[in-house]
Amino acid sequence: MLVPLDIGLVMGLLLAWAVVALALAFRLLDFPDLTVEGSLPLGAAVFAILMKSGFSMPVAIGFAVLSGGAAGALTGFIHVRFKLNKFLSGIIVIAIAYSLSLRIMGASNIGLLQASSLFDIVEPLNNSVISRFHLGTIVLLVAMLVAGSLLILLGLSTRRGVRLRVAGSNPDYARALGINVPMNVVTGLAITNALAAFSGVLLSMHQGFADISMGQGVLILALAAMTIGERLLPEKHLPFHAFVLCAAILGSIAYQVLVAYAVRAGLAATDLKLATAVMVLLVVAFRVSRNGDLLAEAHQ
Repeated sequence: MLVPLDIGLVMGLLLAWAVVALALAFRLLDFPDLTVEGSLPLGAAVFAILMKSGFSMPVAIGFAVLSGGAAGALTGFIHVRFKLNKFLSGIIVIAIAYSLSLRIMGASNIGLLQASSLFDIVEPLNNSVISRFHLGTIVLLVAMLVAGSLLILLGLSTRRGVRLRVAGSNPDYARALGINVPMNVVTGLAITNALAAFSGVLLSMHQGFADISMGQGVLILALAAMTIGERLLPEKHLPFHAFVLCAAILGSIAYQVLVAYAVRAGLAATDLKLATAVMVLLVVAFRVSRNGDLLAEAHQ
């Protein structure tokens, strides 16, 4: 029974960065950013090709994260400069990122089994404590998430971070205060997609390869995780930006653990996206009906 828990925890922690990226853009910037589906494989592609070319791991990770940030900034720029719909801006950049990732890798898949990885340092712990349980990997991923979350919360608490949150939650009020809303949108999306690209880097390290299809399904996965996390975590005890961040991480882990046990129980992999979509609808319907809005709509 530990194997599904192990798989769920590892995958949930690996993908938590992408879920956080979507949640911050969606909740704090009021921007339903689809770019995550393109920036995640783009980060993996840049990391993989630089590692294969002999660059050091920190340099490869740095450029991979920057590539994701550039994709997010491009989405924001297209939206604020050309007044294009938020969804369309994201879709255009997804197409660009897909072709760019394919061009960078020169193939649909690059193996990284011989390349060094962050997980190499915890491999002895994986093999020595509990058989078939990646304890070292989980501890390392939790430590990175805690450190990253503290940095994000610290950044959102600074004057620049407050400006970014105000620009997202109330653009008119932000303009009245003299805040440059377009610049904050572009900056915010660059940061969130850099996080998604980092998730792609970690995935490629853990799986031992970078693949052009790594981003497929990430959006619905992240949406499901975000929705579940917001239901599991009580909002009233946390500032809103901290609640969004913590709910995304908790939701990512809970969703992946649920999926792992569902697959173990016999759910076919081909039905996974359908089950995820149904799960999201059920959670949303439960939330709406609990607030009374569903009944109110029904009587209109």
